[in-house]
Amino acid sequence: MSLISIFTEPAILIIISAFLCFIFITLKNYSKVQSNLKAIKDTLHNIDKKEISYRFKQLDSYMTSNSYTSVLWEDFKKALIFPDKFYLSAQSSKNTTEPISDIFLTIDAPYFFNEETLVSSKINHKFIQAMPTIITGLGPFFTFLKMAMAFKDINFAEDVNVATSLNGLIANIQIAALCSVFAVGLSLLFMLIEKILYNRMCKNYYLLIQQEFVRLFDVVTSEKFLIDLVKEYKLQGNASEKLLKALPEDFAKAMSATISETTTPYLENILYSLNKLNEFLGKNNGGDVVDKLF
Repeated sequence: MSLISIFTEPAILIIISAFLCFIFITLKNYSKVQSNLKAIKDTLHNIDKKEISYRFKQLDSYMTSNSYTSVLWEDFKKALIFPDKFYLSAQSSKNTTEPISDIFLTIDAPYFFNEETLVSSKINHKFIQAMPTIITGLGPFFTFLKMAMAFKDINFAEDVNVATSLNGLIANIQIAALCSVFAVGLSLLFMLIEKILYNRMCKNYYLLIQQEFVRLFDVVTSEKFLIDLVKEYKLQGNASEKLLKALPEDFAKAMSATISETTTPYLENILYSLNKLNEFLGKNNGGDVVDKLF
């Protein structure tokens, strides 16, 4: 049996065609995922950690407008904390040479940006995983079909046709066996090629995206954030207590200063004017005008 006759067998051609078709579909899906992941990775890579506070709006606009990440980004933003000065001061008080971000993340980035959300949900993942099984299933299908057709063509009624029938049966059984061999072999080859394509075109990029998010956003646990919040609350409480204790004294000093600086000069001027008026009227009328009024 020649190679040409083997590869021109319809059953084997169907198995090979299915294999090539599945490879094309897989490559097309992974290429689409790769282009999107690469664009996201490049965008994140071009942002320095020190610039995240004032370039966040730019990042937000890009991730929101990108249909590939818009839903993921909305969920991711809910886990971000834009802290007040108290948390930044608590962080900056630590002795560290690492740049301190103004934006903190309460949940690890891989929770949002992972294999399922960035790759599996963007392609027909279940169908791709079923492709090797389909190729393998074609082998037994065509094997039994070819054997059924071979036994159907056997003719033992005449002695002349016995040798020809046996030769045809053996040839058909060989083809039937090759159907299973091709199906299993191409299925194994497909799994190998698919795994290589996935690692190079998808896995590497979504792992790089996770690393970029880890680089840009400092992760702070809820427990740590609450501890810093309690510390700041106590500091604010002590400051408020000191302020309330000093308030009466400061109020008395302020009132005394107001009276001495504002009210006293006015009263002195009024008394001085009355004395002058009293002297003037006394000279003219020969008496104390104020005494006469009472």
